[in-house]
Amino acid sequence: MSQTALQLVGADLEQEEIGFGPTQDLAPQDLTPEQTEALALEALAGQFGLFGLSVIADESLWALSAENAYRFEDEFPAPTAANDTQQSFAFPALTKRGLHIDATAPVRLIQALDWAVVLLTAQLAALWGAGVGLAELPIGSAFGFVLAASALKLGLWITESYRVSPARIKAERGIGGLALGAILGLGGAALFAPDARAAAALCTIIPIAAIVLGGVHAALAVWIRALHGKGVFSENIVLVGATDVAQRMAERATKSGEARIVAIVDDRLSRSPSRIGETPVGGSVEDLLAWDGLPNVDRIVITVTQKAEGRVKQMIERLRTAPNRVDLLLDYQTLSVRGAKVDRLTGAAVACVSGRPRNHRRALVKRAQDIVVGALLLAAFALPMVVIAAAIKFDSRGPVLYRQRRHGFNNRIITVLKFRSMRHDPNAAFAQVTANDPRITRIGAWLRRTSLDELPQLINVLRGEMSLVGPRPHAIGMKAAERDLHDIVAEYAHRHRVKPGITGWAQINGSRGPVETPADVRRRLKLDLEYVSRASLWMDLEILVRTAPMLFGDTDTTR
Repeated sequence: MSQTALQLVGADLEQEEIGFGPTQDLAPQDLTPEQTEALALEALAGQFGLFGLSVIADESLWALSAENAYRFEDEFPAPTAANDTQQSFAFPALTKRGLHIDATAPVRLIQALDWAVVLLTAQLAALWGAGVGLAELPIGSAFGFVLAASALKLGLWITESYRVSPARIKAERGIGGLALGAILGLGGAALFAPDARAAAALCTIIPIAAIVLGGVHAALAVWIRALHGKGVFSENIVLVGATDVAQRMAERATKSGEARIVAIVDDRLSRSPSRIGETPVGGSVEDLLAWDGLPNVDRIVITVTQKAEGRVKQMIERLRTAPNRVDLLLDYQTLSVRGAKVDRLTGAAVACVSGRPRNHRRALVKRAQDIVVGALLLAAFALPMVVIAAAIKFDSRGPVLYRQRRHGFNNRIITVLKFRSMRHDPNAAFAQVTANDPRITRIGAWLRRTSLDELPQLINVLRGEMSLVGPRPHAIGMKAAERDLHDIVAEYAHRHRVKPGITGWAQINGSRGPVETPADVRRRLKLDLEYVSRASLWMDLEILVRTAPMLFGDTDTTR
């Protein structure tokens, strides 16, 4: 793989700022509002497309207005080889995403537990040997206790007890590391203990701590291997390209259990094997994008060699309309390839070319925020929700709650709960709300004006289907100007790379309610992508605080 190709995927190199057609030579003040809007959208889309490469290939698109279509199917026809016959292919049933835990989480859990035991060992030794806790000792004496107890961690590090995957974790490795750590701890007690009594306390407690921790390591190893056998740590992967490297990746995935290859597609079926391992080969990229099991796929890996640059580029352009993370397998001297966008999968280097590498720490913080704040809000609004439910029941016939199927994370279908604000008509076709809509009830008009009709979605948040903050989930089949939203803006699916929210960056910046024109769609998407690219705990808190005044009424927006 060339230096240029590595630069395109951000491997150990700085990203370039690529201009947008002819506008790259124009000063900001010379741009029309439409050109400025297109530049802003392209800059955001670039964060989710091929890093370092303009996502717009046709320079004639620079003058697109918000009223124009924003898709590229005509510019990037599906890559097919001559004389290939595209036969129908039945993808496997993948209707539900089971429990999945990041493969690195078990090791991080064990490391955190080990540090807790080290500190507890030092604290007990200090209480016994010095008569007071670590916090009451002079810094030098406290450091001596902690340093001696840390020998347990040193032994685990020397024996590489943490450099394991869930498939290779073994109880004996941790026990051996702790035995070495106990021996080193005895020497550390003699060297770092402030006095003989402290040294005796350390020499007694460190071996006991090693024995207890060894038992915990053994139990965790058995538990983790059992979970691994059930596929808890395996990602659902789709390979694009039935190549030799794809076969090697599938073999390593089967052996390590790190990934589950659920499908392999190739646009050149006449040159591809009928199956790789236990996985049949069939279908095209278009078939993959139309597959109803795609929302339950964790990542798509392009295994076509980068020497076929045109073919790879076409695949990336096609696949970036899906919300799933898309990786490019690097057939290169991969041991020396590094970078923020480079990851390792089944021992091979892959570069994220669409989507963003998942930030598990951020996901954990956000989920904790949703549970804590969501539970508090549900408790605070419990009585008002009962009053609202009674008012709806007295105002018109029908159920209190309105259930609607919408797109959630990775385009998964979720059922969103709302207080019913329209007259009950289960056979009515979906249509966006308009000003003075006759379907809205008297109590419904007030609920929509104050956004209190969204309160039941706190239940969706606690279920894990939604978040407090995120792009608003749109109804299935929602259109603007009689066109599907993803036909207006190609990057529409990128808003589904995070969980949908009760409120979001778009809503507090004026993009609330229905989207009626392509301009509305593009503005909503631009704001949603801004949130996806900048999301943080503090941004979420800012959005929640700025959402609160809307509960007192919003007369400027039709809802």
